[in-house]
Amino acid sequence: MVYKFDPIHFNGTIFDLDDASVMVTGSTQFIRQNLPIPASYFPKSLTFEAASARLPDMFHMSRGDFIFSERARAVIDDWALGQVEFIPVACRAKPAIAATLKFDSAYYFVNILGRAQRVSWYETPSRPFGPQADGVERFGLTQNFHKWRLRDRLLGEPFIWCEEWWRDGNKEYRGHDEVLVDDVLWRELDANFPDQLHPLQAGDE
Repeated sequence: MVYKFDPIHFNGTIFDLDDASVMVTGSTQFIRQNLPIPASYFPKSLTFEAASARLPDMFHMSRGDFIFSERARAVIDDWALGQVEFIPVACRAKPAIAATLKFDSAYYFVNILGRAQRVSWYETPSRPFGPQADGVERFGLTQNFHKWRLRDRLLGEPFIWCEEWWRDGNKEYRGHDEVLVDDVLWRELDANFPDQLHPLQAGDE
């Protein structure tokens, strides 16, 4: 089984970040090329302006920009060493806000290094992209992850990854804008940090 990786909390839920807590302009070019984002594009610090609960061990700065605590990093290092780059980020807040957040010893942006091609595109609904100058027909995943079909993990493949592009003649299939997690790692994260991840199991229909 495979899950979409999606922490429940993000800026504006149980905490608020200031306006400077954003990625450096240009980082999306690497996502479009299915490449890890260079560390220089991540902010060096985050400033929390409000909080109503303890800071989760996994959360979004903004959608798709994931942050892990030192505790969560330890789980990844046990199960998926080398599949994720951890880019340190300093977390700051006024004393009263920090007392609510209860910061861990360190926090990191999660830069996904793992790549695999596990989507069974012949069995998975896809959506066409617009016309391409090179004449190649390109397709992406639909939002209905319940209908995605993925093969089982092979020995040596990552437990957390972005999809490699798959080519069939003049057709190219791309699902790289999703971070996917194999069942065994997702369950380990969920067991250690309950109620921090949406249980978005792909292909469960």
